[in-house]
Amino acid sequence: MSIYKETAQLLINNYGLSGRFINMLAEERDMSNLLNILERSLTTYEKLELMLRVEGSDFFAGSSQSTKELRKKIIDCWTDDVREDEFMKRCGSNGKSDRHKTRKLAELNWMRGGAWPRAFMENSGIDQLFSGKKSGTLRYEDYEDVEPYKRLPTLKDYQLHLKDELKKALTELGDDAKCLISLPTGSGKTRIAVEAYTEFLRPRFFAGKYLIWIAQSEELCEQAIVTFQQIWQHMEFTESLRIYRMYGGHRLHEADMCGGVVVCSINKLYQALLNGGNEETRLLIENCGACIIDEAHRAVTMMYNTFYEYSQRIRGEKMFPVCGLTATPGRTDDITKLTRFFVFRLVTPNLPEEYRDRPVHYFRAKGYLARPIHEIIATGAIYTVKYEPGYPDPSLDELEFEMSRGCKELARNADRNKKILERLLAIEQGQVIVYACNVEHARLLAAALVVNGRKAAAITANTPRSKRLVYIERFRNGEIEFLINHSVLTTGFDAPKTNYIVICRPIFSDILYEQIVGRGLRGPEFGGTETCRIIDFTDNLGRFGDQQSYHRFEEFWDNE
Repeated sequence: MSIYKETAQLLINNYGLSGRFINMLAEERDMSNLLNILERSLTTYEKLELMLRVEGSDFFAGSSQSTKELRKKIIDCWTDDVREDEFMKRCGSNGKSDRHKTRKLAELNWMRGGAWPRAFMENSGIDQLFSGKKSGTLRYEDYEDVEPYKRLPTLKDYQLHLKDELKKALTELGDDAKCLISLPTGSGKTRIAVEAYTEFLRPRFFAGKYLIWIAQSEELCEQAIVTFQQIWQHMEFTESLRIYRMYGGHRLHEADMCGGVVVCSINKLYQALLNGGNEETRLLIENCGACIIDEAHRAVTMMYNTFYEYSQRIRGEKMFPVCGLTATPGRTDDITKLTRFFVFRLVTPNLPEEYRDRPVHYFRAKGYLARPIHEIIATGAIYTVKYEPGYPDPSLDELEFEMSRGCKELARNADRNKKILERLLAIEQGQVIVYACNVEHARLLAAALVVNGRKAAAITANTPRSKRLVYIERFRNGEIEFLINHSVLTTGFDAPKTNYIVICRPIFSDILYEQIVGRGLRGPEFGGTETCRIIDFTDNLGRFGDQQSYHRFEEFWDNE
């Protein structure tokens, strides 16, 4: 039994929530959008379960009269001793009557994850999920010693070639080795770079040298650490490797520093370099043996520029070897921006002549990448980006900002959601990643699928990391069919058997679109699938409609 069904039964059976009261909650919380797309009547239990599933920790939060009445009905059922104890803790007085105490407690300020919501759930026998409490944030040490063992699959021929090219550049060019690996998502560029640079730096690690790995997010940092662990164990080295964490709440400590791999987020590195840096970052840059930049197409920002300038002050103009990783099959417009910071050697696979102009066809023919089948579904929804007549066309950032507001309107369009739900339910079997318009939309679609008997879960930036990892693992194992997300599963996510990517929101960034599509492109040679269907739901966006990114990928699809 799900936690939502269990809680619905508890609220009705133990706390006496009536059908009339539940209907009032549904009406006041504007659940009509979801109820309309389901096109069938729900029992009282199902309706309450649906609200709990969609709202999660928000169900008991807020200061509306109906929410206070909900909390009051539950507190009314507490024993006199529990109610008296909580009233003394929260209000600091004896109170005039049980009714007065119940009302005062129900009206207390509700801070999600705070002491009062947690106590409310504990006293009521309701899961702490609904208090807003984060369920066990994962903790890691600031560094990690990796022991040698484990084997990985043998590198493919093109991967061996690229690895040799990187090591050759390191040997011949030294600090002047500036390389960029351009490979489609899912073709192993991370492993290639890690193996090449680890093998090159291995004897230097124990002389106090560092390999700096820079990524955008904590998820990408943790993914990099797993890769370094696997590669070090796979190479069967007889000594341990120290890996340092420098992101989130982690920082370097000079007493621990003795060479190895430093995995850091660009945000954490930038903060450490402000005001001239600190002793740890100076020591790190002075002894840097090489640097790898994940998602190098992003390495043209002010934070990276600060890193380059600081490194040049410490190490000289050449700095140290730098390798960028990017996935830009058939396009070089993003790559060329990097020349503002350093001249690089573009490292690409040595392919047969017939594939030189279309390398992606080689990866598909060999089974390294899945064949992407594209499907467009017009929703009929209308949202016009609002700019004054005669005003210049907006920049990409302005367009994305305007659409973030428009997505709220699209997310609540019942006819549009009916089409989305109908198409999702038509998928009989598969692992499906859905990209929703916003958090509310992700929850709504997940709830609608569950009510229709399908296994689905919603993941957003608000989902606790530990819970997110559980959902992702269940998705990989096939226990969850649909993973509905908003602004989460674009990078640092690996589920090779994904064979449907469903995009329910407008996207104008080619890079973002490519990252999303890349989640489903792992081919059978790498444990993935033969094909992946990419489904785009499109809307009437006025004069900006033809700027959506899927138009720029028409030659990429394999719809034969």
